[in-house]
Amino acid sequence: MADDNTNKPSNEPAPTGRPSLADRLHAVRDWASANRLRTACVSAGLLTLVVATVATWLYLAALTVSSSIPTLEQALEAYDSGEYEEARLNVVQLTESGTLGADELGGPLFVMGAVKAAEAEQQWSPVLRQSQFMIAAKYLQEAKSAGFPLGREQQGSALLGRALIESGDNPAGLEVLEESLKIEGADHSSLHLTLASAYMLADPPEYIKALEHLDTALEDVELTGEARVEALLDRVNALAKLARFNEARATLQAIPDDEITDSQVAIATGRIDIDELRRQLGKQMGDDSGPTHLIDAVRASIQKLKAISPADPSAEEAMYLAGVAHGLVGDTNHAIRQFERVRKLFNATSAGIAASVVEGDLYREQKRDNVQALTAYRRSLSVLDTPSAYRNQYLPLPELRQRMLAAHSDFLAQDDFPAAMTLVEQLEALLGKPRQTELMAETNSDWGRYLLQQAQDAASNAASLRRDGRLRLRKAGVEYEELSKRYFATPEYTRAIWSSADCYLEGQSYASVIRMLNEYLRYEPVQRNALALLRLGQAHLARGDSTEGVFALEECIELHPQDAAVFSARLDCAKAYRDEGRTRDAEQLLLANLHSSGLTPQSAEWRNSLFELGRLLHDEGEFDEAIDRLAEAIERDIDPDKARLANYLIAESFRRAAQQPLTELEQAKTANERESSTRDVQGYLNQALHHYEQVRTSIANSNSVTPLDRAMLRNCYMFKGSALFDLGRVERSPERFKAAIDEYSNVSTLYQNEPFVLETFVQIANCQRRLQEPVKAKLNIDQALQLLAQLPPDADFLATTNFTRSQWELMLTEMRKW
Repeated sequence: MADDNTNKPSNEPAPTGRPSLADRLHAVRDWASANRLRTACVSAGLLTLVVATVATWLYLAALTVSSSIPTLEQALEAYDSGEYEEARLNVVQLTESGTLGADELGGPLFVMGAVKAAEAEQQWSPVLRQSQFMIAAKYLQEAKSAGFPLGREQQGSALLGRALIESGDNPAGLEVLEESLKIEGADHSSLHLTLASAYMLADPPEYIKALEHLDTALEDVELTGEARVEALLDRVNALAKLARFNEARATLQAIPDDEITDSQVAIATGRIDIDELRRQLGKQMGDDSGPTHLIDAVRASIQKLKAISPADPSAEEAMYLAGVAHGLVGDTNHAIRQFERVRKLFNATSAGIAASVVEGDLYREQKRDNVQALTAYRRSLSVLDTPSAYRNQYLPLPELRQRMLAAHSDFLAQDDFPAAMTLVEQLEALLGKPRQTELMAETNSDWGRYLLQQAQDAASNAASLRRDGRLRLRKAGVEYEELSKRYFATPEYTRAIWSSADCYLEGQSYASVIRMLNEYLRYEPVQRNALALLRLGQAHLARGDSTEGVFALEECIELHPQDAAVFSARLDCAKAYRDEGRTRDAEQLLLANLHSSGLTPQSAEWRNSLFELGRLLHDEGEFDEAIDRLAEAIERDIDPDKARLANYLIAESFRRAAQQPLTELEQAKTANERESSTRDVQGYLNQALHHYEQVRTSIANSNSVTPLDRAMLRNCYMFKGSALFDLGRVERSPERFKAAIDEYSNVSTLYQNEPFVLETFVQIANCQRRLQEPVKAKLNIDQALQLLAQLPPDADFLATTNFTRSQWELMLTEMRKW
């Protein structure tokens, strides 16, 4: 029974309750699966729901992203409020969003340029300041090309102009600012003031243009307050710089007392008084010889300037002007102390730099302390990284350059070449590498010539001075050559080449002379060609290249017969001909100079030609004519070295001329012939002795002795002894033989270890035999043999004697047997 009841369907109602989500989904599935139509409807509904959900989410995401992208207006607002980092970040996000078109880039570029310019204003380093302004200028130029934001055209142009000026492109900056005046609705007063400031700090300052812009700005009645006072003070400064001092004072007096401070009045008045006194004195710093009323006015200004408190914003300018004023009225010590104070308080500022420079000038001009002056100059120049970044109202760039060049010239004038070179080494940033190289070359060339001049008067260190002088001149030649490479394809190229060759020639670097002169003749078709050929020939001859030297000199003579250089070319070519044995050709060239209407007897070329002709005649054995020419050359005041050589050649001409009457005396058959020959011999040899003595005295009194002088001195002793020996033979005078022995003995004493001393022992022995002193003669031969044994094995006997070592030994051995 139980089983039956269990299997029966129940007739009781199902329990009531809310169906679950799963039951409903199952129900929908069951309903949809009943047929295909229901399945399609459910699938379409589900697809629609998914698409709608995705679309909604994308829309909401887009709204979120677009609301996080800053706008250009927000970036401009951040810039205007001084939030530069926020403005930059806004621009970066705006440009990275990709929502800007090509025609919308001007705004972000403007913001970036304006922000960079504002940051540049805050830089203390001139180099960083200039580089920041350069970046700002790049941004602003691009912004101008793309279009400044609406209403920002004047601001953008003004910022661009200033950025260009501060980055070193002053002309472009001024051009942009001038163009900004054409913008409609622009604040012209502000632009005029900016332009005035730019012109006053230009290189060089243009005070007239600055004054024009100031006057235009001051016509604007809306320019009031501090801005108007500053403009009027700038006008006072510009008028003072233009030497319109009465107008400057009237402008200052026109400023209402309640709008200007006492310190501003003191500084403006001091500027006017200082500029007027400086103009009256005619120099930057000077003595107290100016007009009394101006000096009194400047002294009064000093007291007012010093009364300004160090805490005053204008204290820097006031203290600097007080130092300048002290210098102008002659209070040098006070001026130096004042500039030291300015330098210590305002080190790398405009006033500090200017104070160091003027302090250096005072040390150099008034104290003559070049060491302190150099220290001050180096201190100021060390902070000058680049001229384009230099802005200094107290010492504009042109004045700084002028002062440094004046200091360099003064050092050269004082012959303080180390100081001049030290200063030039600091001037690359100020003047640029080409100008610095030129100044270094000028310094080294002047230094070298000075040393060579000193060597002429020096007694002990002449050789060292000459060596150092030529080294300096060769350095100058290298620097001029380096300079020429910078000037290639400009008119300055051949000038630098010429200066290089000139210094190389004086420095005796003849290979470099030849190289530079060939380069000069290659590129210079007209100017100084004759002189170039002359020096080219001289350089070749100095190197021992007679063929090339003569070729260049002959070319000069043939191609430039009317040029003044032809006279020296003839002279040098004649010397070369003489050395080559072409004596007739040499004589023709020398006579051409002596007979030329283009030369006077006072000219160096004429006198040197006369000397060379006498020398040539001496070499040719025409002694009487040689004596006349050489004596005339001495009377014409040829230079001392040539006069000494001329005297020696005259002595030699007299001695050698005596050989002919000596021969005739030996061959004379009558008393008259012997008397005549004896008289001629005595005349010639006594004159020879006289001139030998003159040469010897001249060399003894000379401060420097050359190798030629030493050779002449030795020969004077030897040939004077020879002349005395011949006179002793002719006159049969023992006194002459004794005098000859004395001369020969001087040689053996002064030149003990030279082979030619052997000749003196032989001559002394000959004199002693004439004096009937054979024992003494033999002793001298023994001394000669001892000396011969002591001479070095490598001694060059043939250089100063007529025999070799073995020949001397053989001859002395035979003479000992006599």
